[in-house]
Amino acid sequence: MNGNMYLMLPVFLPMLAGVAIPFLKANRETRAKISVAFMFLLSILSVSALFFKGEIALTLWKITGSVKISFSMDGVSRFYVAFVSGVWALVGLYAWEYLEHDEKDARFWRYYLVSYGALMGLSMADNLITLYMFYECMTLVTMPLVAHNRDKESIAAAIKYLVYSVIGASLALFGIFFVGAYAGTFDFTAGGVFSQEVLNQNAGILRVVFFLMIAGFGVKAGMFPMHSWLPTAHPVAPAPASAVLSGVITKMGVLGIIRTIYYIAGVNFLRGTWVQYAFMTLALMTVVMGSTLALKEKVFKKRLAYSTVSQVSYVLFGVSTMTAAGLVGAFLHILFHSLIKNTLFMSAGAVIHKTELTNVDDLRGIGRRMPKTMFLFTVVSLGLIGIPPTGGFISKWNLAAGALSMEQGCAWIGPAALLLSAILPAAYLLSVSIRGFFTGEDASAVEKDEVSLRMLFPMGVLSCLSVILGIFPGAVIEFIASFVSTII
Repeated sequence: MNGNMYLMLPVFLPMLAGVAIPFLKANRETRAKISVAFMFLLSILSVSALFFKGEIALTLWKITGSVKISFSMDGVSRFYVAFVSGVWALVGLYAWEYLEHDEKDARFWRYYLVSYGALMGLSMADNLITLYMFYECMTLVTMPLVAHNRDKESIAAAIKYLVYSVIGASLALFGIFFVGAYAGTFDFTAGGVFSQEVLNQNAGILRVVFFLMIAGFGVKAGMFPMHSWLPTAHPVAPAPASAVLSGVITKMGVLGIIRTIYYIAGVNFLRGTWVQYAFMTLALMTVVMGSTLALKEKVFKKRLAYSTVSQVSYVLFGVSTMTAAGLVGAFLHILFHSLIKNTLFMSAGAVIHKTELTNVDDLRGIGRRMPKTMFLFTVVSLGLIGIPPTGGFISKWNLAAGALSMEQGCAWIGPAALLLSAILPAAYLLSVSIRGFFTGEDASAVEKDEVSLRMLFPMGVLSCLSVILGIFPGAVIEFIASFVSTII
């Protein structure tokens, strides 16, 4: 099979597998084994596509001359396919034990597999139409993961997630109509798709359109003022769903913004305009607001959700600098935040799975009861704070460097806001570790009740990667810089 046709496999095989899983005449354990094994196989197939050389593109369906469903593999696609595939498979392994007593496990595996196919289609989208189609598909197939428990609270959270997502997608769709009318093409092109004449003649309306598209995709990324779906959805969703919602799904909103700014509008058209300043202001407001709300929050998973609101806006801030260094920092933080936040949510899920404790104030001595889980929680917490030599330090360093490389005189405001927001995670994350290890009963009086290797292994792998790639970031930075240099 040539590279072009190979692009179909990561998109459609998981969707077919997801549809088939509930119909398997198998018990819960067997169904989980098959789902996890298939998930790892799909991840290997997806990552294998990265090794095809030269031009890799596939037009699946050409509706009109400019409207088509097509896939390709550029640097951004390769980055997203690699990190999404690895994280999705490892969280799937974690879900095996987490769902061992869940009678609704078949429904979870169905939507988990189908969601992976939607994410692959979104990652490899070659144009705005394809991206939008799989973006909407992603919303529809991840909503059942939020509503998995089918109680009143989870249903309400899923509806809120859907409403917010539809509002954001509608703003993006509004912009897509203008792109078609003024550019005549939806294909992603480094530097933008508009002629200079069209930009000059329609600068005012097009900047409004692009800002609305940024705000629309920003809903999925949890950008203020449409961020509240995150702290509503995370506490009620099962821990594996919370992990990927935070670590992966939010990054798809970032992908939409990157494609809009750097591949449709053209960075030179937006740099130094009110669009850049408004976007950057919203991102920095979200950074500080999210950390502040996380510090005040007492519900464990909700605290982590507010943390995601803040940390994903670190990425948005890097994108908004519209500098090469800032964009490299943004991609680095996409990767490291995903590794870290998936581990944090899986750690929280492991605690809830074993103890049913959901409030931070109730976690006194939990580190003595579940030492391995809380050790991993603490390691990645240091990464999220930005303590060297973790990956979080590397990404935040590059974000600050990108901000300072801006030509505007207010370039220092970004690093100042990042520094303020870096102090707050130390308070809202390390307080959990301190309460868990240094308060409560003596260690000798506490019976160990750790989760199994199936749950610890994924957390351990992601934790190790967040540290190892922080110590040896050269290859990752070189790869990211290689495709960033082609678009800015």
